[in-house]
Amino acid sequence: MKFYQIQRLVTQGEYELSHKVYILVEEGLFDEADLVECVMTAPGICKKERDEKGGSVDGLKYVIIGTDTRGRPFYTVGKVARDATGKFYFYITAHAAD
Repeated sequence: MKFYQIQRLVTQGEYELSHKVYILVEEGLFDEADLVECVMTAPGICKKERDEKGGSVDGLKYVIIGTDTRGRPFYTVGKVARDATGKFYFYITAHAAD
């Protein structure tokens, strides 16, 4: 998967949150806008890893480090998956980057 394809999915709202990320958003540690901002401000994919749990369209998950809506470094891991309506980006985890 090319980075611009991930960015396109995210900007079109074609993304879902894992239960873990959903809980972190609900707890107020960050919000969905921070997740989107991270992908849009990142210079590219930092690292590709094998998707050991499966479900990705290409067998990979992606580490993306950008910034949150306040300009602070922010870290996400996600994968591109597919459902009946098409492809979407699935945020596996996210947090402020060190």
